[in-house]
Amino acid sequence: MSRRRKGTSTGTVVAAIIVIIIVIAGIALYLGRGSGGGISTTSQTSSQSTSKGQVKTVSIGALLPLTGDLQSFGKANEISLKQAESDINAWLEKQGANFRIELTIVDTQTDPTVAAQQFDTLYQQGIRYFIGPMSSSELSQIVSAIQQGKEAVVISQSSTAPSLALKDTVFRFPPPDELQGKALADLYKSDGVTHIVIAYRNDDWGSGLSGFVEKYFKEDGGTIAAKIPYDPKASNFDNLVQSIASAVQELQQKGVSLSNIGVELIGFDEASQILATASNYNILKQVKWYGSDGTALNQGVVQNPDAASFAATVHWKNTITFGLTNKTGKVFCEIKKHLGYAPDPYSLIAYDALWVMSMAIKAAGGLHATPTAVAAKIPDVVNNYVGVTGKIVLNDYGDRKFSDYAVFEIVKENNRYQWKLTEIYRFQQHKFEEVTENPLKCS
Repeated sequence: MSRRRKGTSTGTVVAAIIVIIIVIAGIALYLGRGSGGGISTTSQTSSQSTSKGQVKTVSIGALLPLTGDLQSFGKANEISLKQAESDINAWLEKQGANFRIELTIVDTQTDPTVAAQQFDTLYQQGIRYFIGPMSSSELSQIVSAIQQGKEAVVISQSSTAPSLALKDTVFRFPPPDELQGKALADLYKSDGVTHIVIAYRNDDWGSGLSGFVEKYFKEDGGTIAAKIPYDPKASNFDNLVQSIASAVQELQQKGVSLSNIGVELIGFDEASQILATASNYNILKQVKWYGSDGTALNQGVVQNPDAASFAATVHWKNTITFGLTNKTGKVFCEIKKHLGYAPDPYSLIAYDALWVMSMAIKAAGGLHATPTAVAAKIPDVVNNYVGVTGKIVLNDYGDRKFSDYAVFEIVKENNRYQWKLTEIYRFQQHKFEEVTENPLKCS
């Protein structure tokens, strides 16, 4: 009996010790979960942990269109951001920082409502720093949430609508559409186009860009023959293409040479259907066709035989922001290797955006940074940063102030259709340079 009493006492003590350990562990785990910036404990403790404390992660949300109208861009951006995440964490380790960044990538489906829902979900998880979303209609939902009191810092890699030029904690690293409108107008003039038909998706971005195209082309003495808005969700685009053909026929009947007529198509992935439909009209094969940053390097077009053949026949020219540094080629080729096709410039801007966000977090105090402090540091970081898309100069609204543009066309080489860089527009000189050797050629 004495042994039985002794065993019972020892078991009680052991049980009590176990309970205490569990309670302490639970408290430590609770304290390790910070809400600001999405901070959490990580297993990366390395040799730095002894002198700088335990290494933690700062979560950054990436709102990407992995499906929907911009899905070909979204996939390239996903790979680019993952590459940047790896490069940044290697740099943070070398710097002896006590934090690493961790991406949480979600699909916005190129849908403003879904983008808002995804933002709210990540915000509830404690994430305060975001890259994306890509389209202006999606970003407008995030801007509204911030205006309503949500404290967050956002860098969009591709939103260009002038309506979102606001003084807030939202930064946009592509140039505004006003610059692209000027580039397109100069492109028409360079190609000898005197009359243009504009077909544009009926949303804030399409309407805004078409307005700038009209403004600058008229200033150059050009004539806007027709402006035709369309519903990007339409089941087919027969009526749209018929309207374009009718506008071209009317110009021809008035004595305008087909060689002086252009068609500007401002759209997203639906462009492949529109071009395929246009291939049925002989008169539309005899005029010049143009696109924009919404369609440049779009994979849906090259994968549609009718659309690709038509685009190559009419030398469909698409403009998109463009910058080169000694870092561009390496990152571009690394993304292309994993993606399987040439990434768009917006994926390169996303790479720079994550770097700037991470450097601003570090400059604002790392694990102790707040959204307000990080937003205040971004202009300082940008002033001393030259990334893969060149020097970023921000205007008073935190948007990129100027940029050169690339002109991409679809060509048939080696018995397959692919995008090719053919011209570069020097914005400050307002002139085009022919590209004879691809500066982004990968071995």
